[in-house]
Amino acid sequence: MNLQTFPVFALVLSTGCFSALPASGQFANPEVLEIAASGIFTADQHVLLRWTPANPKTWAWCRDSGYLLVRVTLEDTNGPLPGDEQSASIVQKTFLPKDQAAWEAAMLIDSIVGVAAGAYYGEDFTVASPDNEGIVTAHNIENEEENRFGMSLFAADVSTLAAEMQNLLFRDTTAQQGFRYAYIIRPGGQTGDQLLRPGRVSLSTDEVYVAPAPVSFSAAPGDSLAILVWDQFATAGHYAGYNIWRSQNGGPFEQLNTEPVIATEGPDGKEPKALLFYARLENNTDSFSFRICGHSPFGFDGPFSETLTVKGVPAPLRAGIGISRTEETTAGMEIHWAFPDSLNASIQGFQVLRSGSHDGNYALLPSGMIAASERSFVDLSPLPAAYYKVAFTDVNGNEVTSNPQLAQLRDSIPPEPPGQVTGEAVGQSGLLRIHWSPGNSGDVMGYRVFMADQPDGAYGQVSKRWIRDTVFTYQVNVSSLTPYKYFRVKAIDHRENTSGFSPVCAVALPDIVPPSMPVLKQATPQGGGILISFAPSQSADIQQHHILRKKKDERDWQSVAVLDSLWGHASAEFFDTTAEQMYTYEYMIQAEDGAGLKSNSRVFRAKQSAGGGRETVGQLDAHFVKSEGIIRLRWSYHNTYGVTGFAIYRGPQPDQLYESGFVTAQQSVTGGQYDGPDPFQADASGMHIGDDAGNAVSGGHLLAGSFDLKQKGAPNTTHTTFCEYRDRSFLNFKPYYYAVIVKYADGTFSPMSNVVSASAY
Repeated sequence: MNLQTFPVFALVLSTGCFSALPASGQFANPEVLEIAASGIFTADQHVLLRWTPANPKTWAWCRDSGYLLVRVTLEDTNGPLPGDEQSASIVQKTFLPKDQAAWEAAMLIDSIVGVAAGAYYGEDFTVASPDNEGIVTAHNIENEEENRFGMSLFAADVSTLAAEMQNLLFRDTTAQQGFRYAYIIRPGGQTGDQLLRPGRVSLSTDEVYVAPAPVSFSAAPGDSLAILVWDQFATAGHYAGYNIWRSQNGGPFEQLNTEPVIATEGPDGKEPKALLFYARLENNTDSFSFRICGHSPFGFDGPFSETLTVKGVPAPLRAGIGISRTEETTAGMEIHWAFPDSLNASIQGFQVLRSGSHDGNYALLPSGMIAASERSFVDLSPLPAAYYKVAFTDVNGNEVTSNPQLAQLRDSIPPEPPGQVTGEAVGQSGLLRIHWSPGNSGDVMGYRVFMADQPDGAYGQVSKRWIRDTVFTYQVNVSSLTPYKYFRVKAIDHRENTSGFSPVCAVALPDIVPPSMPVLKQATPQGGGILISFAPSQSADIQQHHILRKKKDERDWQSVAVLDSLWGHASAEFFDTTAEQMYTYEYMIQAEDGAGLKSNSRVFRAKQSAGGGRETVGQLDAHFVKSEGIIRLRWSYHNTYGVTGFAIYRGPQPDQLYESGFVTAQQSVTGGQYDGPDPFQADASGMHIGDDAGNAVSGGHLLAGSFDLKQKGAPNTTHTTFCEYRDRSFLNFKPYYYAVIVKYADGTFSPMSNVVSASAY
């Protein structure tokens, strides 16, 4: 045979371990003489080496000049060898190109060798279409050199003899167990100043290479066919192809394929995860067992997969069946179908199935197997609307079913309206979700959804057409002037009869507007704490106010107290008794609405200084007076001169008090007691008690009208005033805590009194 005229096919393939056909221009460095190599230590105590040129330039060079293999012993059983002993261990082997006689002899043994020979020496290496089914698909490759390069490497991967003929395989029979060797493979001949990148393999002979068995092997039956599938991706690093073995009725296994089954690249250039193989069966009655094994580029077959047994399944009868018409009769719903009379002997009979929906579960009607000669059936208990299918069963037991056909009874009665309708906002974008309970009517085809801006407004349809589901989503403008959207639903049956409206469903729009800002008016140090005065947020959906505080220069705010909405209060105060002296604090009021949106006031600073202050109230007492329905506070205070009034603080906890009321001194005073000297007797100095202005009065008595236990008094007047406050706004059985702060006309305050509690019952 003349090697220059040997015909070949151009192939696109992926062979896993070594030989992949790169796309044109995509080699790592096409100008470098580069070799890739790998090796294993086998159970027969030999080292197997395989290598491949990395680009067409290297392939062409080594085709003509061969290869040079160098082995260096790195370690023996005693450990690493010193440098001089490693140098002394060097062994070289030269691989020269095979002559034409050797190639022709090898081609007579293995036809794959001819593919490599054609790639090496053929004059014309163009694409030719294969005459029959082969192991790969013919494909036109534009670059002839790359075509030769790829085809020769493919041949080496699937044929050990083809690899040996190309000097791409070597078996080292002199390797010793327990040693480590380094193998270096470089292009042969005089490379001169060519850039070289030799192939290198460092290999220990301590461990024998064990090839894996194919995994995820499955077999499915067809009509005189077995469909075999396995995970080739899991073992692609070990095998270049696979062999299929078959046993018939427990007989010996025989290899089905004459060439290895390989994975071909898809349009995306990637190998598939699984390989698929169609094995023809002689009949559908015998049992066929299958197993597969991988073929290694090192020239051996790996272990077998598990063995799977299948039996062919006859294909269903190739005949069409369809419902030709449906007709309502006095007996029920009559179903007619079409089927070739000539095939009656090929089937066992017919069956009729029914479902309430097109894609629902179809139940077999209790008719048994209808005779093969029949072409109609009457449903004696039809639904108002139902879908029917007709199926035939052939003599092999295969069932073939028609497409669904709708059949409806005559109907002018509308269905019942849907039941309860509920809905909610989904996120903050304005997407609303509505869902409802189906009505009791059994012939409902779907629903229409309507919306309005008012519960009794004009409802417009928002579903584009009737919908089958009981859930509907709709996008609205969150900036709508109305806080709610109102929905109602109608049911529609298969005769287009429409129900009345469902009950109204109100869906709150998502709240994206934070509450109005509270106004912090002042933060004033007082005896025993810092008084915070602010105007609460006036938003209608406000839920609570947070008193926030932090020390100056600190980053994080701390919540001192959480107050309720303070709805209707124009102003409010909070007395912070936990502020430490000599520290400068920053205060801020935070309002929070029902949607969790928040807004903050501006920040005020205050410093609690050491020292005294105004006198606190005394004898504070609180109790529930059941007969009057009030919680009564009573207290006493010395000298009400300059007092503008008393601030009443109330809260659910002793440390969560806020100003809930304010009374002037005159509004709260219930009586008094004079604690000073006798105004009608001169003191030891001969002076009398002072007048209302604090001036000494002569004459042995006070000026007319200047002595009154309920008067405001004067700076040097000594008397005790008794005060009272009535709280009428409270809940029974809930404890309330109270304290009082005295406010003066000059803007000063007394410390907060002790805290007392009372509970209504």
